[in-house]
Amino acid sequence: MLNVDHLKLEGGQVVCLVGENGAGKSTMMGVIAGSVEPDEGGTVTLGGQRLGQGTLHAQELGVAMVSQEFPLVGQLSVAENLLLGRRPSEQRVLVDSRAMHAAADRMLEDIGLDVPTRRRVDSLSVAQRQMLEIAKALGRRPRVLILDEPTSALGPTESEHLLQLAREHAARGGIVIFVGHRLNEVRAVADRVVVLRNGLMVAELTPEEATEQRLTKEMVGKELEELVHVTSAEDGPPVFEARGLEAENFGPIDLDVRAGEIVGIAGLMGSGRSSLLHLILGARRPTGGAMRLAGEPYTPRNTAEAVEAGVGLVPEDRKGQALLVDAPIRWNITLSILRRISARGLFLWPGPEKKIAAEMVKVASVRCQTPEQPARSLSGGNQQRMIFGRWIAARPRLLLLDEPTRGVDVGAKAEIYKLIEEEREKGMALLVASSELEELVAICHRIVVLRHGHITASFERASFSKERIIAAAAFGTQAS
Repeated sequence: MLNVDHLKLEGGQVVCLVGENGAGKSTMMGVIAGSVEPDEGGTVTLGGQRLGQGTLHAQELGVAMVSQEFPLVGQLSVAENLLLGRRPSEQRVLVDSRAMHAAADRMLEDIGLDVPTRRRVDSLSVAQRQMLEIAKALGRRPRVLILDEPTSALGPTESEHLLQLAREHAARGGIVIFVGHRLNEVRAVADRVVVLRNGLMVAELTPEEATEQRLTKEMVGKELEELVHVTSAEDGPPVFEARGLEAENFGPIDLDVRAGEIVGIAGLMGSGRSSLLHLILGARRPTGGAMRLAGEPYTPRNTAEAVEAGVGLVPEDRKGQALLVDAPIRWNITLSILRRISARGLFLWPGPEKKIAAEMVKVASVRCQTPEQPARSLSGGNQQRMIFGRWIAARPRLLLLDEPTRGVDVGAKAEIYKLIEEEREKGMALLVASSELEELVAICHRIVVLRHGHITASFERASFSKERIIAAAAFGTQAS
């Protein structure tokens, strides 16, 4: 249920909408975007005309929404996606390819995205696809621009650029509704902050009132200090070692991760964060160097061999790379331990499978009615905890985390951080790649910085400095 009374949005403002998963943000955005019709007598109007009558009607009135799902057609080019449904034509019969690509170039230039307009979208990174969605929405010159977690796949520099685009759109008289979980970005971009909890609007704050402590308290009813608990790393033996590791346009790098240690990987978009994790997982073949796992040579030819050796990955794109969305939660959790719960790898033992799935649902705090319900029915935070449950069940030596809290709220983040710390205390080694610098500073014992596939700096927890990390990521230097 969503019950929001008398909320008025005015042109020239960035209104930030915050709240935990399930608080009502998606419902409110759906009403404005036309995909959800308000009931119980409620109405939403834009320029005196009623919304909630379908997405096409909302678009005609000037509403554009950038969602987390990236509704792009991977087999089509960048230009075709940007102008899908409104491509210029010659005499209304044939598509004017030259005009289409010229228009696409202008749209990309407006947001500062440098990718060829003839490139297929399925070859783009998650961050590039996110920016492509922004370009497509702004290309419609909307009166209302809805941004749903727009910086979740971006690094600090790219995120600041996107926030600037939002400010500029508001300065031209538009309304920007910004849905975010990064509270520092909310405070930086907002003219007003609306907080939802359990379907109700519980607060409307000015940027000055929207301190991290106040927002956290309004959203979850807890103080900020209760949400993150970091302890010292154990001085354990090396679990993972890389020496001179390199691939095409990457490396060479040297890196160690010890038992009971959380090592962060920082860097801008395109720095090689995900490439490093994919090399370790065997999804990409190195061209030089050597790796060792638990003291033994480690040369996975594919991801299956990596998992068998004791390496797991929570990927950046959970829906595209980790989830069987229409399969039950039980299947999703036990996917990494099929050999353990099967007879000679052929027939599953249903008893152990159900027992382990139920146990991991409890351990990972996955909120569901039953492990038999489809993964699609879970919120983003619960889907992410379910994936953590998969790897907790597998007990890997090294767990790779790529944007581990992308698209989840502050409460779900706290629960994920708790899972990470619990596994670290049991001796697991964790390597965390994140574009959210505050996250790395909060949970890591050591942070290495990548730039153009090379390590430019390494910081121990006692010497963490956001300014120095950003300088190393952007310029390859350490600020004093």
